[in-house]
Amino acid sequence: MKRVLAGIAAVAAVALSGGTANAQDATTVTLLHGIPGVTVDVAVGGDVLLPGFEPGATQDLSAFAGTSLTGVEVLAAGTEDVVIGPIDLDVPASGNWTVMAHLDADGAPAIAAFENNTEPTADGEGRLTVRHTAAAPAVDLVVGDARPIEGAANGDSAELELPAGEIAGAQLAPAGGDPIIDVPTINLVAGTNLIAYAVGSLDDDSFTFYTQEIEVGSEGGDEGDDAAEEG
Repeated sequence: MKRVLAGIAAVAAVALSGGTANAQDATTVTLLHGIPGVTVDVAVGGDVLLPGFEPGATQDLSAFAGTSLTGVEVLAAGTEDVVIGPIDLDVPASGNWTVMAHLDADGAPAIAAFENNTEPTADGEGRLTVRHTAAAPAVDLVVGDARPIEGAANGDSAELELPAGEIAGAQLAPAGGDPIIDVPTINLVAGTNLIAYAVGSLDDDSFTFYTQEIEVGSEGGDEGDDAAEEG
């Protein structure tokens, strides 16, 4: 808790948006399955290209950067039951992006694209990005008596620059209300952007968190390679 409170005092930026725009030289596009409890097949133009795609898993789409994928469908695994689509998906041509299937505020499956901030962090600090992609109302991030993120609605993304180390004791609360959900303890590594996605639904107790970590390097040091992983 001391580490978290010290980090809150050192917050350099909080940004609420549909995505954070910071370009980098290499293009990286990652597909994230953000609907808990539903294994799917991903098809393009009627052909299943990604069978058995499990919740929390990622897939590199960088090879498709700058192209338009026509007739994208997300199907319940092993069936022809359509979860999302068909849609045409324009894969970003530059930058570092996460494209994810998730639930909107009303619980309907949706697809969103977020640009990931790859700017280097200050020495000894990491970047925590929190994204609301769950079937839930707007929320506040609560740490002790502080609310470093307030009123984040479905589709919003917020950034905190914090000292590296363990982040524990955080909670989520309905905007302006009392905390109702504990945020799992995470370890923030210097020179990384750790992205935490709130996913699932409060209605069916599937609400949980997935994480993705991107190495961005520190000011005065070498920029790290990009990496994505399931939390």
